[in-house]
Amino acid sequence: MKAGKVLAICCRSENHDDFVAIGKRIIRKAPEIAVVIKPVFYHPNQLDPALENFPLLNLYLVNRPKKLPARGKTLFVKAIDKFEQYQHFTLANISTPKTIEYNIGQPLNFNDWGQYIFLKSRNSSYSENSFLIPTKYILDIKPYFEKLKLNYKMLVQQFIYTGEHANHYRVLNFLGKPLFCAKVNNPYPIKLPFNLDEAFNNNTTQTSRRDVILTRVLEFNKKVLDFSQKVYNVFQDQPLQGIDIIMEESTYKLFVLEGNQGGNVWSFSHKNSPMLTFLGRKALLSQFSAFDVAADVLIKKTEELAI
Repeated sequence: MKAGKVLAICCRSENHDDFVAIGKRIIRKAPEIAVVIKPVFYHPNQLDPALENFPLLNLYLVNRPKKLPARGKTLFVKAIDKFEQYQHFTLANISTPKTIEYNIGQPLNFNDWGQYIFLKSRNSSYSENSFLIPTKYILDIKPYFEKLKLNYKMLVQQFIYTGEHANHYRVLNFLGKPLFCAKVNNPYPIKLPFNLDEAFNNNTTQTSRRDVILTRVLEFNKKVLDFSQKVYNVFQDQPLQGIDIIMEESTYKLFVLEGNQGGNVWSFSHKNSPMLTFLGRKALLSQFSAFDVAADVLIKKTEELAI
């Protein structure tokens, strides 16, 4: 039998039963690994004294402690600024839409950006404060932002046409392995705005709005899954990533929109998860046998990393 090791997972309280189920699979497959599951808070000092001399892997799927544990190897989720993500993806030669930091009133060269650009908040989620703007009107947007009382740090991003309906793929990647892959579609055909009034009143161009009932379907797309693995590897110390990918209709080229490394993307038991509501828990779990995949990769990572 292999020498014993300890895997300690700290997860959100609503995910606790999921990781207990995964832990039971680990124990059946690798009984030499002691599995500890803690909701909300955990520190290695809480472990049974009988385990204190075994190699340890700590996995935080919640906000980590201010001071990392001195004992064991520790992996933890961490929300990463969108623009910082784009910078890292670019350095790793991962395709992402051209993106720059933007201040209201800053001119743009039409030849560099094309007819339309996305103007989006640097820090918001669910497509909040994200607008498809005709590039030629970029210097006229200030009154609209004043009316909306928006003063967020902004990004300008290249517009990638994904087809008649805006869509993206979401791959939930756990320690380098996909647990599910779904395609999210906006039900309304894209309406390209001709003026700023249309631009600021347009619900057809985003795929994470909360005021639109988006459709979702599970997909097995090897090209998307292989690309998601490359995206994951850019931040491979971030154990849980909800990776958003788009495909350009004319070229089939893939681009990463975001990695979502903050830890709130475990859709199997997240009560506010649109993915869970729309597709159902059974479908999400069965697509790739998610809990079996999670157990296998946790065994592998424990054997490799526990110290």
